[in-house]
Amino acid sequence: MPTTQEMEKRPARAWICADGLVHNRRTMSDGFVKPGASSKVEIRRAGDAIAAGTATQRDEEIVQEWRDCHAYVLNTFQNTLRRWIRDEPYVMVQRLKRLRTVRDKLATGRAANVSSMHDLAGCRIIFPDVRALTQFREVFHAGTRSSHEYASSGKYDYLANPKSTGYRGFHDVFKYHVANAPGNAWNGLRVEIQYRTNAQHAWATAVEISDLIDNARVKFDRGTNQDRERLFVLASEYIARNSESMFGAAPDLTDAQVEGELMDLEHRLGVLARLRALSAGAVGVPNNKNLVLMFDNNQLAIEPFKSSKQAMTRRNQIEIDKPDVDVVYIRAEKPNEVANAFRNYFRDARGFLDLLPRF
Repeated sequence: MPTTQEMEKRPARAWICADGLVHNRRTMSDGFVKPGASSKVEIRRAGDAIAAGTATQRDEEIVQEWRDCHAYVLNTFQNTLRRWIRDEPYVMVQRLKRLRTVRDKLATGRAANVSSMHDLAGCRIIFPDVRALTQFREVFHAGTRSSHEYASSGKYDYLANPKSTGYRGFHDVFKYHVANAPGNAWNGLRVEIQYRTNAQHAWATAVEISDLIDNARVKFDRGTNQDRERLFVLASEYIARNSESMFGAAPDLTDAQVEGELMDLEHRLGVLARLRALSAGAVGVPNNKNLVLMFDNNQLAIEPFKSSKQAMTRRNQIEIDKPDVDVVYIRAEKPNEVANAFRNYFRDARGFLDLLPRF
């Protein structure tokens, strides 16, 4: 973990951006979508139409444009974070939220309106353990000299306060702010940074894989299958206690009760057996930084692109033409970062299953 003094010695005036070229703060704005094509009122109306199920194609295009405006601030944050972790064995990827997920959050009321959604842009960093996670976050907050506003103030501490679903991790939200042009055109846009350990990430991705194969929604806490949801709460509790010496969303249970109830639910439901029967996806990851991942009919396809603009254009087209397809644009420095951070797309639940007893 670099110290603040070590970080201050590192060059901070140039970045390697999505097109693979070295940029300064002025040239890196070229090619990114600027806010202002649609007013905040138009954006809210488009989001409201999506929530009501009455959206036109133009409504969805407005929401896509608003989301894509966040690519510039996301690129800025990921460059800063990579400077902090480049000597560490941490995995980091960035992504813009899938339109499918935006639709779901608006339709279910988990987001009030799309113009104020705080996680349209996100960086995820995966750490070996809780100690490394908390140390990095503390040093980063103490040492960063940016003028961006810390907008969440510990609100999303899912280590101290796990979600009722069993989700654990820590999220920070920053509001982008710089004084000078051209960057100040993006002032006010938000970026979420997710911090997870390997164990927490294994659980979260296993939930997404299981949701895909069982056509369920544990991730979004819908209460449609309480036994299945309970199984993942208990799995999270078991992992928290046995892998990280912490408690999860069921702290009042004894260790024997956690393992006994988990075993009983698995014998009745077979959720873990179905995950175990899956083989990890054998799709090769291209050695490109800009990738579009598409999961359709239980098949994963990966398309590489030279620039973020090309990748986002392709993803936007798929989102409109095939609304039921799970598609995401991501950026990662190395192929192994993609396979690790997006195990759900590769149907790879082995890391999760290895943390649980074999019933």
